[in-house]
Amino acid sequence: MKGKKLISILCAAGMTASLLTVGSSTVLAADTYDTQAIENAGDITLTMMVSGTETQNDFETTVLPELVKKKWPNVTLEVTKLPDDNYYTALKTRLASGECPDIILVQPMYAGSNSCYGLAEAGYLADLSDMECLSLYPDVSGMTYEDTVYALPNGISILGTYYNKDMFEECGITEEPKTWDEFLDACAKIKEKGYTPIVMGDKDQYVMQFGLYQLACNVIYSENPDYDEQLRTGDTEFTDEGTWDRVLEMYNQLYEEGYIDAAQSLGTGASQAIQQFIDGKAAMTFDGSFNVTALKAEGEGGNFERGYFPLPGDRDDGKVYTATCLSAGNAIYSGSKYIDECKELLDYWHNGESDIWDAFIATGKYNMPYGNGVETSENYELFKPFVDLMDQGCAFHWCNQAWPAGTEGTMEELFSEMIGGQGTEVSDITEGMQDKFEDLLDD
Repeated sequence: MKGKKLISILCAAGMTASLLTVGSSTVLAADTYDTQAIENAGDITLTMMVSGTETQNDFETTVLPELVKKKWPNVTLEVTKLPDDNYYTALKTRLASGECPDIILVQPMYAGSNSCYGLAEAGYLADLSDMECLSLYPDVSGMTYEDTVYALPNGISILGTYYNKDMFEECGITEEPKTWDEFLDACAKIKEKGYTPIVMGDKDQYVMQFGLYQLACNVIYSENPDYDEQLRTGDTEFTDEGTWDRVLEMYNQLYEEGYIDAAQSLGTGASQAIQQFIDGKAAMTFDGSFNVTALKAEGEGGNFERGYFPLPGDRDDGKVYTATCLSAGNAIYSGSKYIDECKELLDYWHNGESDIWDAFIATGKYNMPYGNGVETSENYELFKPFVDLMDQGCAFHWCNQAWPAGTEGTMEELFSEMIGGQGTEVSDITEGMQDKFEDLLDD
């Protein structure tokens, strides 16, 4: 995805269908679904399954069902929330058994075992092209497969660099780095002052994506936005000079210079790294907007002011690009008995003004570009620079969204070996990624 592309529904007198512009594609949407389905359904129970960690007064499991019951007394919404790995396993089992919940969480494009494209191709998802809230959304191309919309993203997800503003000031860093050299200089100043520049929880290898994908936006996609599509046609490869070799070299430099302590990071989990950051034990960490609540919590280091900036690359023109794209979102199981009822519920939720919408935005977890309360939401100012870059066409999808699931795992495993001193080199990583990518495409 590059930039923000407005979606609009164009209606004409006497027409029973509408033209839906999604990114650069035009979709012939079906007749509008029954928008009074819930009111005519009698007493019903709708089921929903999402991934994540349940919290106190959790939006999905507590607030949402209560608000649905308030809006429609005849509807009981039962929500199951599972940790990521358990969710993927449960979803696979329930889809295979034909007993899938009515509403499920899917990832954009090809990301993960619950990818929108994969599930749509397999016939598991209902067509959502006739939903009214699509007229409000920015680009939903990552949820659109073969000109059909199959899911509603829960907002925009960002990968960036959280930093301790107090520590930056103490180290004489007065501005957020805008170039790779400025970033390295900031790391050097922090290290000279006796602080840890960057903490990462590389024991959970998936966090390696958080820095690598930011660099890839600046090094690879800014030069060739079609790089991932060309991987599938064979016109590009992970082994191409000046692409992933350069990204991996730059990220590895942070470990070689001691700006990330490899020995410590390989023994530290993702949640431990977040704790160390909020305890004031490191100046920076690479992480996503999805973890903002945890990263803004008060730790032993006190409630210091946080900042968030995109990790810059080494571009000659000084431009910065960001890994900012659609987040996971809700889809409707094609085998549901209540497809129209689920559409009505989701339309109300995402209409930009309902009480469900307001509660959704109030969580502070989701960055949405439209509707009530967006500009006053808790993290609007923190995320705004990334959305501005997206508006300017300086944002790209996360790499794993375009790869067959498992490619990123090979990257993480081999990079872990390299920083762990096992003799693995950059060329081994790029060759391993290419081999895995080709194997997965052939499956």
